[in-house]
Amino acid sequence: MIKNYIKTAWRSIRANRFFSILNISGLAIGICVSLLLFAFIRQELSFDTMYTKSNNIYRLHMQLSAEYNREKMINLPNAVGPALKSDIAQVDNMVRLVKDGFGATASIRAGEENFNERQLYLADSTLFSIFDFQFIEGSVHTAFLNKKSIVLSQSTKEKLFGNSEALGKLISINQRDTVQVTGVFKDLPANSTLDCNMVMNIMDSWMGQNVYWSNASYETYILLKKGADPAIVAQEATKLIDKYVEKDHRYFTEFFLQPLLKVHLYSSNLGEGVTKRMGNIDTIRTLSILAFLVIVIACINYMNLATAKSQKNAKEVGVNKVLGATRSQLVVRFFVETATISLFAMILGVLLSVILIPLFNTIGSTNITIRQLLNWDMLGILAISWFVITLVAGSYPALFLSKIKSIALMNKGYNKQGKTVLVRQILVICQFTISIILIIGISVMLTQMNFIRNKDLGYQPEQVVSIPIRSFRSHEKLNTLNQQVQSLSNTLSTTFAQSIPGSNESGKTTYKLTTDKQGLPTLSCVTYGKTVNTLGLKLLAGTDLPDIWGRPDSTCYVLINEKVLKFLGYKSPGEAIGKHIVTEMSPTNSIITGVVQDFNYSNLKSEIGGYSYYTMNDPSESARNLLIRYKTTDVSGYIEQVKKIYMAIAPEAAFDFSFLDQHVQNQYENEIRSSNVMSLFSFLTLFIACLGLLGLAAYTTEARSKEIGIRKVLGASVPSIIHLLSSNYIKLIILSFLIAGPIAYYLFSNWLNDFVYHIEMPWWAYLIAIISVALVAFITIGFQTFKAALLNPVNSLRDE
Repeated sequence: MIKNYIKTAWRSIRANRFFSILNISGLAIGICVSLLLFAFIRQELSFDTMYTKSNNIYRLHMQLSAEYNREKMINLPNAVGPALKSDIAQVDNMVRLVKDGFGATASIRAGEENFNERQLYLADSTLFSIFDFQFIEGSVHTAFLNKKSIVLSQSTKEKLFGNSEALGKLISINQRDTVQVTGVFKDLPANSTLDCNMVMNIMDSWMGQNVYWSNASYETYILLKKGADPAIVAQEATKLIDKYVEKDHRYFTEFFLQPLLKVHLYSSNLGEGVTKRMGNIDTIRTLSILAFLVIVIACINYMNLATAKSQKNAKEVGVNKVLGATRSQLVVRFFVETATISLFAMILGVLLSVILIPLFNTIGSTNITIRQLLNWDMLGILAISWFVITLVAGSYPALFLSKIKSIALMNKGYNKQGKTVLVRQILVICQFTISIILIIGISVMLTQMNFIRNKDLGYQPEQVVSIPIRSFRSHEKLNTLNQQVQSLSNTLSTTFAQSIPGSNESGKTTYKLTTDKQGLPTLSCVTYGKTVNTLGLKLLAGTDLPDIWGRPDSTCYVLINEKVLKFLGYKSPGEAIGKHIVTEMSPTNSIITGVVQDFNYSNLKSEIGGYSYYTMNDPSESARNLLIRYKTTDVSGYIEQVKKIYMAIAPEAAFDFSFLDQHVQNQYENEIRSSNVMSLFSFLTLFIACLGLLGLAAYTTEARSKEIGIRKVLGASVPSIIHLLSSNYIKLIILSFLIAGPIAYYLFSNWLNDFVYHIEMPWWAYLIAIISVALVAFITIGFQTFKAALLNPVNSLRDE
């Protein structure tokens, strides 16, 4: 019986090739899009599930005090972890993580070769027992047994030493530390939050030896004992603040525990950590909705074409019922036809997704592989999807046609009006509504991204390059580097800086009086050179920081922004110049040399806070970068000139560089990725809708061919016939717009509210959406109606 149903379905597909191709193409594109999106979503949701103790591993984060706007952050003082382990019985173990140089690029020398490394971690030895590291050289137990040890990932070991054994070999780091390789571990999976390539013992550094509750720069993970209650542990951890931190120095008020399995997707509001693998649950939700909408539109297409097609095969069904076919047999027949079409679409969709993996990875900044796309789990999901699509897409034609009495099906006027037309109109409205929402969303997201790119940040990140200088061990070499770079014709200005804006500055406090206990939380960055000119800051009063490099001077010279100026109570920038202030850099000898306009050192999701550039001899932090402002169209040639100077002065160090404007863009990686993916797949969604409209218009014109012929005989013009056939769709588009408008406003105004600085909902986005959908619909429908209007009425009326 099933074999006969399949034969019948195949004959129906062949007899209606054009519409079968439309159906299969629409479903295939929908399946392809959804498969790629689901593979990415699945990978994001699988983060850290490979660790055997993942259910008992938690990361701590803390809430800052009111002076810091009660923000939450993942970086803690390095005393928190040891205190939790010693004072809270439910804590089994802990590990602290920090990047070498607080995130600065490390220069690695192995043998005679130099390398750069951005993922050099410092960690407690407990890292390897809390998380599952698989050692292929050395072991977990001996990794940090000796001082000055380091362990490498397998790929890093191959980069440094090739195929030879690495155990026991020496590595120089930043020309400062010589360490010995005591282990090699297998590369951590792509869905691991931890992404270290090299790990040193934190206890070999002052970062682990000097325990304090002040500076917050360390991520801390804890392993709870089985059965421990995370809520109780968080309460006990918070109590440690009262125990160990003096009341006047409590800039944080509470600790929270975040499950390891939520770290990847639920940390976008907690600041920058050691890992580069940061996800966003909002992105996952957006892409999940998009995947669902694509499949919905593909199914709507099939149902639309199937209900329209029912006008053509109604008599065939009627004959079958007269000859004794039962309703259940007809239901099975229609479902088998849908299953056959969806199976073809499924196969084609899988092939398309395999072909488009590289494009998807490029657009979405992902790393999906064919193996991830076609593993057994995904094949099982495909089978379930095939069943669901068959059930949803074939439900209406199967259940509706099989229900109608044979006499009604044989009726000549059947299906020209009534429920079938109403259902088709509802489905078309759904398609248009979804398409309009997506187009409005694309317009809003792209406009906000353009706003970010073009907004005056208060400084000028364009044409500024940062060169790491931690490998330089003497002032003489740094001076030589600076002088020779300045001598290049395309160099405008330079400055040595602790960090680039928004990355690894220090948290200091500015006070009004030396007796004050509460002050203004301020980010600080030590610099030596032309800070204002190099960064393009807007100086409101005073001068740039003075050049005290190599001169005996105990003063701390400070360049403050308007936020600090306002806190200090000065009425104008000029009034503050030359005034002594109280800072953590130098409480008794800090002086204001200049005031700059507030600038967005962080991304536009954050408000501007207090910020100070300063210069002084023997600061607590050091300059880690040489910032260079240049002016040239031959950027690669200029960078090559800088590299030659660098390598001539420090041949034993690795040269590296990064552009400041690229750093600014990287702060919006999730938003850019979402807008790119949404733009591509919204276009495909609109294309799928067009396929359905094309088929629907073809059926409509075919069903009304005799009416068109009669009208032409009676003198109707081609434009009037086109208007007749397309006017109903214009009404549906207007109705869809009225539904889509409020939904789009709600969704995307909430998205914009995530940014402190954002555009208003653009009115023209609505105009573009409705014009785009109307234009696409008119072209699609007009193509078929124009053909019908040009037909010779004799051919249309011949069989009457």
